[in-house]
Amino acid sequence: MTFPPFAVARYGVYVAVAIAAISVWLGHQAGASLDWAVMRAVFFFVIVAALGFAAEAVLTVGYQPRPRRAANPSTDQETHDA
Repeated sequence: MTFPPFAVARYGVYVAVAIAAISVWLGHQAGASLDWAVMRAVFFFVIVAALGFAAEAVLTVGYQPRPRRAANPSTDQETHDA
């Protein structure tokens, strides 16, 4: 399975933004002041974004792409048989 570059990190940041927004909304609904809810959301954003970038690093560090094969393997067989 192949991923485009930074796909996991990009989705990790999207999830981090969603979690931060939900954190602000839930904190504000629970009666917390807006500044405290935003500070809590920034904390959650940093943690989840770091997890996304760490997952991207784990998936890509040391990755060696396989060499591509010839487009038509039957032509390779004909050249080796002659």
